Amino acid sequence: MDKRQPIRVGFIGTGWAERVQVPMFRLAGLTAQAICARTPANAQRSAQQLKIPEVYDTWEALIAADTVDVVSIVSPPALHCEQAIAALQAGKHVICEKPTALNVAEAEAMLAAAQAAPNQLAIIDHELRFHPQRIHLRQLLKEGYVGSPLRINLSVQTGWRLNPTTPWGWWSAAEQGGGMVGAVGSHLFDLARWLVGKIDALTGQLQIGHYYRPDPATGQPRQVTADDAAHLLLHFANGVQGSLTVSGLVPGGAGGDLLIVGTKGALRLDPQEQLWGVQGEDLVKGHWQLIETGFPQSLPEGLPATQAFPVGTYFLGQVLAAHLSQGETVIPEAASFYDGLVVQRMLDAARQSHATQTWVAV
Repeated sequence: MDKRQPIRVGFIGTGWAERVQVPMFRLAGLTAQAICARTPANAQRSAQQLKIPEVYDTWEALIAADTVDVVSIVSPPALHCEQAIAALQAGKHVICEKPTALNVAEAEAMLAAAQAAPNQLAIIDHELRFHPQRIHLRQLLKEGYVGSPLRINLSVQTGWRLNPTTPWGWWSAAEQGGGMVGAVGSHLFDLARWLVGKIDALTGQLQIGHYYRPDPATGQPRQVTADDAAHLLLHFANGVQGSLTVSGLVPGGAGGDLLIVGTKGALRLDPQEQLWGVQGEDLVKGHWQLIETGFPQSLPEGLPATQAFPVGTYFLGQVLAAHLSQGETVIPEAASFYDGLVVQRMLDAARQSHATQTWVAV
């Protein structure tokens, strides 16, 4: 790759790419070069709207293009394995959305392909690792702010799955990788590992809110097999315990919340992305103090600080631009395909636990 040239990204899929990745990556200094979608008309519309110069009818054509350096896979999970492996074999860097794949076997195949291409970037898009508030929280943990961690609670709660008229799509199909535990829980599993350590067992329940949704083409009821909510209990190898809640069934939504409690203090990241801490005698009474981190002053104008995923995507884009322009393909803080495999094991274990109503070793 010519280091003097911009880093050119090709996007497979229009949804998340159109809403978040293209605008955030551009802000960060990457070039949105190409796009494709299962429906070519959607790709044409997105390209025209976002002024992306190249449109391809197939993802195979996109990954073969000499003008694309990085392939961002923003397609449904059922397509991730085939597309990621093909892109790596075509010599491209790869950013793959979560959940990594449909199951552990596919995630293992993806990891093998990444290991066979050591000079190419291969990461899972767990962009919250690059969010300044979470980086600051992690540093405080390393410095001993909470003492020895005892418990971590993570949650993201919205109300968007409560509407019974929301059309059936891959999100509604477990066999296509749909459901809240995969789409959102995967992020929280990754954060839990990144912040606290290895999860060695879990148990939990998954729930479907509406068992049928209208088919977008015919309007006829179609069965839902993927979860709209999940609540899990976690056990970590270091003795820490925790909980993970993801839900699309909370009226009005409650946003995201992250709480870590230790022997000497506690840290909380609230739904407004404010970081709070409490230590010593104030710990029992819960006299929280706002921790000033310099965020969100570092954001470009017009990017709301409370939108965690776009903010994380912007900072991930900055890191990608800096590393790839220098020919560096190892980003230590990024979630590797190995990390993606580990999270996939947790997702499979969560579904197994729900089916068997038991604790499952990860």
